[in-house]
Amino acid sequence: MKRAMSKIGVNQFNKDEGGSILVFILVVFMTIVFVGGTAIDLSRHETLRATMQYNLDRAVLAAASLKQTKVPDDVVNDYMSKVSAIEEISVATVYDTGLNFRTVSATATANLNTMFMSMAGIESMPITVTSAAEERIPKLEISLVLDVSGSMGSNNKLTNLKVAAKEFITTMLTDVDDDYVAISVIPFNNSVAPSEGMYNALTVDDRQDYSTCLDFADDDFNNVSIDPSVEQSQLIYTSLYGGWTWADTDNLDQSSRTCYTDEYFTIMPYSDNEAALHTKIDSLVADGWTAGHLGIKWGAAMLDPSFQPVTADLITALEVDAGFVNVPAQYSDFDTLKVIIMMGDGANTYEFRMGPDYQGDNSDLWEVVSAEQVFWYAQHKKKAHKTSTSEAKCSKNNWICFYKPGVEKSTYFLHRPSNNNYYDIENNNWISNGEFNSLNTTMDGWVSSTQLTWDKAWGLMPAQWYDGRTGEDSFSDLVWGTGRTSNEADTAMAATCTAARNAGLVVYTIGFETSSSTSAKLAACASSSSHYYDANGVQISTVFAQIAASIQKLKLTQ
Repeated sequence: MKRAMSKIGVNQFNKDEGGSILVFILVVFMTIVFVGGTAIDLSRHETLRATMQYNLDRAVLAAASLKQTKVPDDVVNDYMSKVSAIEEISVATVYDTGLNFRTVSATATANLNTMFMSMAGIESMPITVTSAAEERIPKLEISLVLDVSGSMGSNNKLTNLKVAAKEFITTMLTDVDDDYVAISVIPFNNSVAPSEGMYNALTVDDRQDYSTCLDFADDDFNNVSIDPSVEQSQLIYTSLYGGWTWADTDNLDQSSRTCYTDEYFTIMPYSDNEAALHTKIDSLVADGWTAGHLGIKWGAAMLDPSFQPVTADLITALEVDAGFVNVPAQYSDFDTLKVIIMMGDGANTYEFRMGPDYQGDNSDLWEVVSAEQVFWYAQHKKKAHKTSTSEAKCSKNNWICFYKPGVEKSTYFLHRPSNNNYYDIENNNWISNGEFNSLNTTMDGWVSSTQLTWDKAWGLMPAQWYDGRTGEDSFSDLVWGTGRTSNEADTAMAATCTAARNAGLVVYTIGFETSSSTSAKLAACASSSSHYYDANGVQISTVFAQIAASIQKLKLTQ
């Protein structure tokens, strides 16, 4: 009986499974806790990593700022010390600084002590974040293409422009290093005159020494450059109206010139001298017609790298600072931003040019040189006495005789092809072909007769004056024939604007109190619709300020 009872108790114990269920529950519970804890540790890790990354990104941005005065190491460490979720973060910072750039890169590392993963022997989890930032302010090359035609003299437009342009120059040159901003001032009306140094640095078919303006062919407006190695044509220098020797003050008609030669009108190339640039702007005078295609052509050409040899010559001539030796920079130089700002106040009207009938050699104007009467002088008792026109008469008293030449002078005769007569300009009368050809025997002291080239002749006589005495029609050729009309000027301007945009130049345009038609043409020239501005009155200052701000943004995003 006892044996039977003992057997029953053992069997019952062997069949009791209540304890195994408890173990299973504990194992499952621990697994759930570990898995959940691991998720918490991983979440803590990711949260801390994101926090460190955020702070490190902000840190390198602040450290890379060119306005930052602290050492990048200190800036980054200061930002990372604000990560309160962990006590110890190691930071390694690398940076490089130049005149116009600063790059900063940093790596931050830390160890997160685990709360649950330690049960699996993982006591900590490493965190590593990296970040880098750069601020680079590119060099600036700016062409200020400014309308100074006669209409700018009305309604205080030129006065308001001067204020705005000087404020713009000051803004662009404030807090920048020397030789990092090169500003050129290109005034335009019906012509654009390069400075004497620029003209000499170019290859020009030099036919007269009156002026420096160039005569561009239609195809020249389809590209940006004015290549100094390619021969350029010189524009004739004359006037529509006026009298003989029209450039003299007595016959002054400077407003109708084909080329404005005054210093105030010539291009000022590549300067960062604020005072000199302000003086240039203050000197501008409103006169002449409008040829915007010439302004944009020169503005673009002075940003094209092919102009570098011209800059080198200007540096040698002390017209440009030596720091601009690489200006204009290559288009591949992404550290340089090239900008045109063109301001116009009206539609294109004329660009005066002469055709082949009134160019080259053998003009209708002749120069006849004669000398004053030659005298012989006798030396007697230490005094010189004018005695005669011949050596024989002077020497009859056995005195010491010597020769004193007379002063040469030029007189001019204008040939009229229709009847082969010549107009004696000095005496205001006509002579026959025979009389003209006999001057070598009939004119006292005759020395020579020379047929002038047209280029030299036009520097003495205006077109209307010439036509009135010869019956020719050079005036029409100058204005409507070979000279570009408003429509032709518009076409040329649009071509150069397109070439400038395609070359990567940033083109801003301003319509200053213009009509809707003119505004549309200027807007079409700009890099985009947001690069065109309308302006009225003193509002021109606000427009230039907005353009300055836009350029500053471009500098930071380039």
